[in-house]
Amino acid sequence: MTHHPAIQEVIDLHTFFEAWLGGALPETDAAFARFTTVTAPDFTLIGPDGVMLTADAVARWIRQSHGTRPGFRLWTTDHRLHYANDACALVTYLEWQTQNDVTTCRISSALFVAALDAPNGYVWRHVHESWRPLS
Repeated sequence: MTHHPAIQEVIDLHTFFEAWLGGALPETDAAFARFTTVTAPDFTLIGPDGVMLTADAVARWIRQSHGTRPGFRLWTTDHRLHYANDACALVTYLEWQTQNDVTTCRISSALFVAALDAPNGYVWRHVHESWRPLS
């Protein structure tokens, strides 16, 4: 089954996060560009703790976290396209993380804006995450 390009972007960026945070990618501007080229300048993230971060704050945190999670695993499942037109797409997904033998899960909603020069044709505009019990 072929994914919608916004769903593919969710998968691809989380693959980047796993490799960046785990240290598998080189700590270079070129490698980090996978993140900066797909986030809108006015991107916002509401984390599962309820704190809202700007694009700059998120970029700083991720950039500084290179290689800080050896053995880290990160993957997404249960992708669902809720809405899409020529200008935007709304996707939900589960994000799973395993670090030091502890697995967590959050449900995320992501709003994408169409961008022809982005790898999958969309940039991230807003993400809202909530913790989800594992049971």
